[in-house]
Amino acid sequence: MSNLVPRSLLYCSALHPEQYVKSALADVMVIDLEDGVPALQKAQARSCVAQFYNSSVIQRTALRINPLRDNQGLLDLLLVQSLNHRPEFIIMAMTEAAAEIDVVRANLNRSEESPKILVTVETPGCLRNIHDIASSADGLIFGSADYAASLGVTIGGWNNMLHARASIVSAGSAAGIPVFDTAYFQLDNEAGLLQECCDVRNMGFSGKTAIHPKQIPLINEMFTPSNAEYEHALAVVQAAENSGEKITKLKNLMVGPPFVKQAKKVIQRAHELRR
Repeated sequence: MSNLVPRSLLYCSALHPEQYVKSALADVMVIDLEDGVPALQKAQARSCVAQFYNSSVIQRTALRINPLRDNQGLLDLLLVQSLNHRPEFIIMAMTEAAAEIDVVRANLNRSEESPKILVTVETPGCLRNIHDIASSADGLIFGSADYAASLGVTIGGWNNMLHARASIVSAGSAAGIPVFDTAYFQLDNEAGLLQECCDVRNMGFSGKTAIHPKQIPLINEMFTPSNAEYEHALAVVQAAENSGEKITKLKNLMVGPPFVKQAKKVIQRAHELRR
């Protein structure tokens, strides 16, 4: 399993195994047993998943399971326990308490490395307990559609989702785990996707989910430090070193400890993605 924090997570219905390996551009392929599968086809979807993971899996994958409060979620857990090869990530849906994460982790624990657990933040109840949940999870994903629907507000808005996004980033940062933004639902609005990627990256998100393969190249580009950002970060660190770690000036920018800390994160991320 890779320790590289993904930039893009692409959702695919578990009912379509021909698509599981179709989109190699995505950092992680998310095989969806939840919203992507109608209730009467859950068993069929689990059969597709079992066949896939019991063969050789070479790509990075995540498996989104149904809520634990639903019997389908318990059946999904039993499925994962039985697999010869398991996904790198388990994505939990409709989670509202840290204890739910503990249940999944306990049931998937093996002597070898267990899947990382990503929690989808998609209800006010989850947001209410976000710091406890973040402390138990390995990452957070914003599920804006269900969250907006629970509030009765427009899906895909920016201002009406700003508080939730900020809360997720804050909790993730405090817990030391990555956070991933919700999907962008307007498939033919590349300018809108570009702007949203820029905005959420500036908020502190590590990556973004996607619902169509054509969104992946732009998402990957936007969550990769550009050459200009990398060179500027190097210059900030060098300026600090030249000043003996004192507050100094780089062109028109005052450089102090917070600027150096941020620059080192940019450099580290750039190096990780270039390996």
